[in-house]
Amino acid sequence: MRKINISNECRRDAEVAFGNISKRTKTVYKTISGSIGHSERRLKSTIETEPDALLQQFADSLPEALMAEDPEIDMEKAGLKLEGLRKVYLTPEKKVAYGVTLTEHLYHPDGTEKGTKPDTTVPSNIAIDGMPIRWTGKMIPKDKAMRTFVFKKSYQVRHVNGLTYDFLYDMAKKLDEQQVMMLVGGGQKGVSPLVMSNGGTPYRAFLEGRIDGDSYALILRLTHLELKSLPSKES
Repeated sequence: MRKINISNECRRDAEVAFGNISKRTKTVYKTISGSIGHSERRLKSTIETEPDALLQQFADSLPEALMAEDPEIDMEKAGLKLEGLRKVYLTPEKKVAYGVTLTEHLYHPDGTEKGTKPDTTVPSNIAIDGMPIRWTGKMIPKDKAMRTFVFKKSYQVRHVNGLTYDFLYDMAKKLDEQQVMMLVGGGQKGVSPLVMSNGGTPYRAFLEGRIDGDSYALILRLTHLELKSLPSKES
């Protein structure tokens, strides 16, 4: 269970735990004989057998070549077991590229590109020895938030002792009574998007609270996509 440092509306913070809301059911695959199967990575094709390479090599005669020679299959390499894979970038000439500079493309809601910027590795800002995650004071009705944002990930914030139980229960109760979600942020000023791991995606984060008697659920919901209506086009 990972740890996170979080503060309430009074700026009192505590170290608590957080993790996935649900656990995936482990699926076991068996053959007809009853033996347990396992997954392996196998080579499907090579650069030389990709469609672009075949079109460049055979041009208009590709259909005939496919029926006569099967150039789309490398008989010696197809099906080889793959282990210890590493990601590399290739040039248009299919050579290994060195000194690669990544660029992030930004888009308008209608899908048109509005610009680019250098892709940088963003450090995580939820470390327990750093600044705590803070309430921003910006609340949004729960039903409106569910219609406005696409929540990519959700984590349940959990207590680690009796004191943090009271701390988190009080937060969940205030949110549940008002049926709102609270925008929370990280960084020095407590308004920055949350980055859960080094090089991860910055997310806007909301806290949702639910209570049932003495039980509570405090859920940290992450989003990087807001649904907006497209501007109307004049006829």
